[in-house]
Formats: sequence, structure tokens, C-alpha cells
Amino acid sequence: MKILIKTCFIPCLFLSVLLLITACWSDSPPPTEEAPTRVAQIPQIDKLNTMIEGDASNPELYFKRAQVYFKNEGYDEAIQDMASAMRFDSTNIIYHHFLTDIYLQYPKSYQALLTMQRVIALHPDDVPSLQKLSHLHIVLQQHQESLNTLDRALKVDPQNASTYFLRGLTLQELDREDEAIKAYRFSTELDSDMIDAWIILGQIYQKREDPTAIQFFDNAVRVDTTNVFALHTKANYLQQIGKTEEAIQMYRKIIQYDSGYTDAYFNTGLAYLEIDSTELAYQSFNITIKTDPLNAQAYYYRGLTAELIGKLNQAKRDFEQTLTMDPSFEPAKESLTRVMGVLKEQ
Repeated sequence: MKILIKTCFIPCLFLSVLLLITACWSDSPPPTEEAPTRVAQIPQIDKLNTMIEGDASNPELYFKRAQVYFKNEGYDEAIQDMASAMRFDSTNIIYHHFLTDIYLQYPKSYQALLTMQRVIALHPDDVPSLQKLSHLHIVLQQHQESLNTLDRALKVDPQNASTYFLRGLTLQELDREDEAIKAYRFSTELDSDMIDAWIILGQIYQKREDPTAIQFFDNAVRVDTTNVFALHTKANYLQQIGKTEEAIQMYRKIIQYDSGYTDAYFNTGLAYLEIDSTELAYQSFNITIKTDPLNAQAYYYRGLTAELIGKLNQAKRDFEQTLTMDPSFEPAKESLTRVMGVLKEQ
């Protein structure tokens, strides 16, 4: 049985979503007294509405309301509030950064780019803004522009670990992996707590089948022993090199910190399959489905384990469910045909 370990995407600390205002924010309509109706009314909004009525020229109130709207996916309302906040205070860099994040989440990447370019025009030596613009260039696949922006940031602060980390990301996108490694390594020399750099270095060396990978994963966990992404990548590596029991212990630790972390249950099930603990594997896939009912792979693997322990009708239902969710899942088609053949013979 071929088992594919499910890896997780590691959301880098510096690649968090970027948000804030349109290029023509100064022409935005005046703030309204009432909250827009697209987002359901919540107590925080009602409270802020009242505060804004009493202090309509306070930009921080609009900023706070925009944050609440953003959290509740009210992006149009958040943009409108940020336009109002910036009408009263156009120099606040944090406002520009937040509006950029809103645009990216929307997504309106062009408006996000215009917003950050405006920030840089106003504050050409602000390193966090240059880093955020570089981030945006990476998202938009503008790799040379990202490198140019990072060069500007390094002229202002030549010892900034985050800038070197972003340089590594950009070079990696350009398939210049050896240069990327140097950039990541230098970022960790400048700041040994660069957890994302340690994780990515571990993944690069894991792909190269270089045992040095474990040292990088260990460093990531050292930085934050509760970081589920760091723990996951280390567990994934241990599972890949055959240290299945250690990987299972690592997945258990992840679940202790985040009981809803679906991939930990899923990979635990795969690990149990590798050591022929089919009953425990079945339980793990069962929990995976409870935490993530739309996980087609979990139904498929629960079906496989059900088949192995003789629960053929359950296996049939799971394979059918997998195909309902993903009709092109070929292994599920083959497994369903096999199980139905056995059931007919009984």
C-alpha cells in the first residue's frame, strides 16, 4: 500500500496577508453614521458606531471598526472605514499596511500594490514598508522587483534578519536554491529565532535527503516548542525517514496544543498504517473526518483501514463518499470495485 504523508503549508511570519486603502483614498466618500448592512450586526460594531457618532473625526475609531469588519470578512466596509481613518490621518504607516492586507484578502492585488507604492513614496526609508512591498512583489510573482526593493531595505539596515529571509524566499521562487540557502542561513545568524527560516531550511535539506535537515527542524522547535507548524514539519521528516514511533509522539504533542489540527490526526493514521496498527489507524482517520468532514483523503484511508479489519460495508461507504467528494479519485474507484467484488462473493 502506497502511503503519502500529508505535509502542511507553512505560512511564513512575513508572508501574512497585506492590506489597506485605494490609491484614491482622499476622494473616498465621507464616513457614514450607520454601519453597513452586509456584515451581521455584532456588539463590537454597535459600540464603535456609538463612539464614532460622538467623535467622528477620530481616525483610530474607524481603524478599530475596520479591524472588526475585516475579522468578519466585511472587506468593503473595512476599506470604507480605512478611507475615513486615512482622511483624518494620512501619515499613519500602520493604516496603509492594514489597507494593503484588506486588498490582498479581498483579493485586489493591484490596489494593494498601489497602496504600498504610495507608502514608500511617502516613507522611502521605512524598512518594514519596504519588506511588505517585497512581500507583495513575491505574491504577484514580481521577483526582480522584490530583489530591488530588498536591496533598498538593506542599504537602510544591512543587518536586518527579516530582509534576508525575504531575499531567501525570492531567490527560492527563482529556483536559485543555493543562493536562497545562504540568505536563510544569514538571517538565522542575525537572529537565531527566525523560526520560518529554520523550517524552510529543514524542508530544503529534507528534499535533498540530507540528514542535516533534522538540525534545522530541531532549531525551529527550540524557538517555539508549542508551534504546531514547526512540530508538524519535524514529525513529517521523522515519518519520512522511518522513525514512525517518534513521529507519532510528535503528532500527539501537536494535538495537545491544537486539538483541531486535522493534519496531525491524518498523519497519525498514516503512521499507524505503516506499522500495521490498523485499529489505531482507523480511529485516527475517524477523528480526522470528525474535525474535517470535507476531507476526501480521510474517507479514502478510513475505507482502506476498514477493509483491512474486515468492515467491508463501512469501506464501501467510505470509498463512495470519497468519490462523491472527488469523482476523479482513481484509487477510490479501484478500491470500491475491489470491495464490491468481495461483497458479491459473500
